[in-house]
Amino acid sequence: MSRDLIKKLNNLKQGEVKPREEWLKTNREILLSQIKNTMPSEKQGIFDTLWLGMSIFVPQKLVFGVVRPMAVLLIVALVGTSGWIATVDASYESLPGDWLYPAKRVVERTQMVAASLVGSKVSETKLHSEFAKRRAAEIKQVVLGDDPKKEERAAQTVIDLKTEIQAVSDQLEEIKTTTEEGQAEAVQEIQKNADLINNDLKAAKDDLTTGTSTASKDLTSGIAEVKDLAKDAGVKAVEVLISKHLEGDVSVSIEDVKEAIDNNIQSSVAEAAESKLSMEGVQIVVNAASTGVPVSSTPASDQLDAVMTQTNEATTKAQEAVVDLDNKVNQILALVETGDLNGALDMIKQASETTKAVEKIQDEAISSAQLVLPTPVVAVVKEQASTIANTVSTSETVTLIVSTTTEPIEPGKLPVTVTVTTTVVVPPVATTTPGVSPAAH
Repeated sequence: MSRDLIKKLNNLKQGEVKPREEWLKTNREILLSQIKNTMPSEKQGIFDTLWLGMSIFVPQKLVFGVVRPMAVLLIVALVGTSGWIATVDASYESLPGDWLYPAKRVVERTQMVAASLVGSKVSETKLHSEFAKRRAAEIKQVVLGDDPKKEERAAQTVIDLKTEIQAVSDQLEEIKTTTEEGQAEAVQEIQKNADLINNDLKAAKDDLTTGTSTASKDLTSGIAEVKDLAKDAGVKAVEVLISKHLEGDVSVSIEDVKEAIDNNIQSSVAEAAESKLSMEGVQIVVNAASTGVPVSSTPASDQLDAVMTQTNEATTKAQEAVVDLDNKVNQILALVETGDLNGALDMIKQASETTKAVEKIQDEAISSAQLVLPTPVVAVVKEQASTIANTVSTSETVTLIVSTTTEPIEPGKLPVTVTVTTTVVVPPVATTTPGVSPAAH
């Protein structure tokens, strides 16, 4: 290569790029059209083929050292001119259904294409994880909002979230068997994002609990499915960190592994405990309704006994599952202390399945309770579940009042209402005999 050519390339790389406005407009439209039509499963293969094909005619060192980086700079120049950045900033907070939301998604596709051009698996993985976190947050905001088409818009976002989580899982499999700078940090970020995704999806699913339409039930089922996938991705992230550490990867310390394990089991324990409390709250309401509602010939009364039996059985299973989970956590901690990380990983996977099972039991019981209980009653149980069930506080006592009404709140449902009251209890003051300590009594 001549010195003159090298000098021109350096000037091009270091100088300011000022393409004509007409050229920018035309090529930006072409670029965005290609991005829009590019499927995630195909884009990497296309770019790999492109670079290898160019290597036939141009030295490979020049292709990967000069041409590919310049292509990335070109994309940055295209999307960073003529007010594009302002559009990106405005679209960042947009939600499905907003007119700027397509621009938000195009920007994300552009980022992914740029990561593919550079050839960084770590960057791609982190982007998929970040986009999955965004989709979950969008689902929560849409579901909790008052958009009349929220079920439809949230349902499509659930599909998009599922695609992102699957991409994260696939990338984790590749990271597990490859080496690239920044992998440990990316995997740790994936695990943290998985917890955030679970929290957002749980909030959305809880809000949909009282929905009776087919769209609401289908959306609830879809969210439950993708929520399990997010939990699996979180467990896989722990698996990758353990694998990297055991293989001698110095970027993954034993402290990193312990932190990942601790985060995972804490999340599982908290989620299972909350599901158990919800079940106990439902059980209290159903059993109170069975004794406080006059016998009648309504369909709801005919179903009440069956629902009560199912609720009691489900509550017992949830309680047993939480005890089992506590035992698993103790075993995991013991295995980690002895250095048996693979054994701990097996127990983590079992604990994750236990958490899924508890949540499924809760969902099925609440769904059955909805057959006989009015929607407002179910809402009270969901909102006050922890307070209703947790009556061991020394400072307050919770009372759940289930009473009948003269007319059914909803056709075909039991005529009951629920009131939750809290009474502050003043702890008794210990009395002592002068000169004698309380322990002596």
